[in-house]
Amino acid sequence: MLDDRAATDPLATMTVLPDAALTEAQIAAIRRVAERADALVEASLSANTRKAYGSAWRQWSEWCLGFGLDPQRADAPWLAMHLTALSETRKLSTLELRRAAVLEVRRRLGRPLSFDDAQFQAFLAGLRRTKGVRPSRKAALLEENLRAVMLLLVPETAPDPKRRLRDRALLLTGFAGGFRRSELAGFDLRDLSFTPEGLVLFVAGSKTDQERRGDEVGIQAVPSSPLCAATAVSAWLAARGDTPGPLFCRIDRGGHLTYGIDGRLQPIDSKTVARLVKRVIKGTGLAEGEFSGHSLRAGMMTAADRKGVPLEAAMQHGRWKDARTARGYRRHSSLWVGNFTDKLLSE
Repeated sequence: MLDDRAATDPLATMTVLPDAALTEAQIAAIRRVAERADALVEASLSANTRKAYGSAWRQWSEWCLGFGLDPQRADAPWLAMHLTALSETRKLSTLELRRAAVLEVRRRLGRPLSFDDAQFQAFLAGLRRTKGVRPSRKAALLEENLRAVMLLLVPETAPDPKRRLRDRALLLTGFAGGFRRSELAGFDLRDLSFTPEGLVLFVAGSKTDQERRGDEVGIQAVPSSPLCAATAVSAWLAARGDTPGPLFCRIDRGGHLTYGIDGRLQPIDSKTVARLVKRVIKGTGLAEGEFSGHSLRAGMMTAADRKGVPLEAAMQHGRWKDARTARGYRRHSSLWVGNFTDKLLSE
């Protein structure tokens, strides 16, 4: 295990590799491996994870080459030094991803790196003691925000009513279902069904379901509410039609649905969800930089907490597997539910 000094000063245990002077041919070979790093990662991981791992390995490779090192042979202290340098501008969650990426690609290359969980936790503890950690969290998109947003997305008064119908349905579904932006972008029309109680969406695969077993999420219909996701989705489907393809499809600048050469509607990507959230929030006068695609998922958990929904029920609905992670989605507004500190000062 790295001791306290090694955790904050990786050079304390640094070893110089015997092949520090790399030839041009070796450097070219290293860069070829870096370019195909995402293909080396286990197929059981999601496409987004493989892409992130590939990017992390490429950055690790270029960093090592800057020191004349082979990234396929550099040992744990060098990785600690790399992560320490990243910690100046990156969150700890990013460091965790970088470590996982390097270890996974090294394993796949047949050159495993020994930097186990105990070592890594000691390393993180050293970082926390020296610089501290403040979580960076985006604001939750709550009911009051959504009510204001719906007033901005009235389809009857817009030159592009289909876009507004889609955006209303997407936002309200994301909030009610606590969906990740990748899940919203990934829904196919076949994943949706209606029941007398409301609508059901099948999540084919997600961040916490790497084996793609799938899960169903039910959203109850509340026709009397302007925030009813079932009503919004029904209105969107009337405009979208039953053409095969993504549930929330791409719309061009002219307000028309876009089709591929196979006749299927074209999908949006997860960044479209994030841009939509920022755009509508800006329209309400709030700071768009405080919100992201994750604000819908945080909004569901925070609203559930404010209304006394048991954590276990909210976790099941949002498909969280870890209670600590789920609690992290509760934003500051839920701190005042049942708060007693005012009573400490009352006479």
